[in-house]
Amino acid sequence: MSLEYDLYETPDIQQTGEQQPLHPRVVFKGTIGREEFLDRVHKFTGLSRSLLAGAMQSFQDELRDLLADGWIVEMGEMGYFSVSLQGPPVMNKKDVHAQSIKLKNINYRPSSRFKKEVHWKIKPERGESFTRPNREERDAEKCLKIINSHLAKYPCLTRADYCRLTGCSKKLALKELNGFIADGLLIRYGAGKQVVYGKVQQ
Repeated sequence: MSLEYDLYETPDIQQTGEQQPLHPRVVFKGTIGREEFLDRVHKFTGLSRSLLAGAMQSFQDELRDLLADGWIVEMGEMGYFSVSLQGPPVMNKKDVHAQSIKLKNINYRPSSRFKKEVHWKIKPERGESFTRPNREERDAEKCLKIINSHLAKYPCLTRADYCRLTGCSKKLALKELNGFIADGLLIRYGAGKQVVYGKVQQ
């Protein structure tokens, strides 16, 4: 288990024109969707997948209702959830009506123990972000490695999957996927919105 990071120059807020120190940012591997998350928990716990899905939905529904009712909710060692509000800028309380008060955000504050556990699990490795501004080239070999990793678990890959996994735009995804097809590394199935990509059968 490793976490890749890239280094970025800190913004020159004071506009001094001088070179600024570098700071690390996570190079995200993509997004784990609900179904894959359930698959992972099911695999490592042995609990029924349908039971896990039902429990997740129940947690979500109860959390939603409690937050809407003004409670701070503790989710075990994960931490606390709460909501914040926003309203129109006024000087007099009488000028504020309930209808003008809206949800601003749902806040999450991890417990100190959960933060420590995540910290202990992290093994930083130097990487390079796909989404770095002004990046001229993308690492095709790394993109292909990501594709193969996905296809080792799933029968096919969609353009949306590729965008999510590599952090590129739809236009760039199409260009790169077509490039892999031209190189004989991928094969395309379907047409229009039903297009998917798979391994070339040897």
